[in-house]
Amino acid sequence: MAQTPQDSSVTADGMTAAQAVDRIEAAAHPRPHDRRLHARGAVYDARFVPSGQITKWTTAACLTAESEAVIRFSNGSGRFDADDRARGVRGMAVKFLDADKSVMDLVAANFRVFPSHNPEGFIDLVEALGKAGAEGGFADRAKGKLAAAGKFATVLAQHPESRGALKSFAGQQAPASFATTRYDGLHAFVLVDESGERRPFRYRLVPQLGEVEIDPAYAETLAPNFLIGDLDSRLETGPVTFTLVYQFAEPGDPTHDPSQAWPEHRPLIPAGHLHVTARSPREDHWQRQVFDPTRLAPGVEPSDDAMLAFRRHAYSVSAERRLAP
Repeated sequence: MAQTPQDSSVTADGMTAAQAVDRIEAAAHPRPHDRRLHARGAVYDARFVPSGQITKWTTAACLTAESEAVIRFSNGSGRFDADDRARGVRGMAVKFLDADKSVMDLVAANFRVFPSHNPEGFIDLVEALGKAGAEGGFADRAKGKLAAAGKFATVLAQHPESRGALKSFAGQQAPASFATTRYDGLHAFVLVDESGERRPFRYRLVPQLGEVEIDPAYAETLAPNFLIGDLDSRLETGPVTFTLVYQFAEPGDPTHDPSQAWPEHRPLIPAGHLHVTARSPREDHWQRQVFDPTRLAPGVEPSDDAMLAFRRHAYSVSAERRLAP
């Protein structure tokens, strides 16, 4: 079945969202009731305090007035027992609330660009990581790295746009804490003001404590699932804060391709601060919910990014499967 402009659930190559999730399951081996990626995570209460600096560019109330939020921090692997001491994806997903109802989600990861400009490239990379054992235990990291080399070479040959993401992956150590990691939203979105004027942007969540990677020698002394406990301990002494920063596009900056970074000299505007306060007392409820980057408040719209549109359908398939009785 060929993709039509109205059907974002099927890729240009004919892969459906269900087929994409099938391939992720085969590569990542999640438990039936887990998210297909980002299987292990914890949910926290938070409050957003706007800076007032983007008010003139959007009608989104959740970005221009104080609002409650919940945040899920996660290890990006599909395995619940993934090792936090090994390098890899870490996630921060934010759900803005109004009267306990979701009004907008942010979904971000500790990468600067998305691994591919299309779903096929992303799934190929997930499969390469899975087959190479790169998501395995800390002690197997060197073995997994060797095995992954050939798989990554194949991915790069078929998807050369993935080079930036893989270079970033290779140059990073594991984050020392969820609280000291920068998370990028990766896709482009559009702010819409009262007059209907549209302004493309990307967002990032910048830790107030700065960015800190873990020392590999020290990592060996930690538990494989240390990140959640570390954040819980930090919150005992006060909130952990992130700045929501918007990077505005200029003419020529691609909005359709999340694998291409925009120049860092593009304007950066702090939209506000997210203050993480404590583990959510309703964690079981929020763990069952979908954090969907296309769930947007009036005044924010998706861009022309096909990868972004496809994610919504894949998340829906994943949720239907993990929440099945």
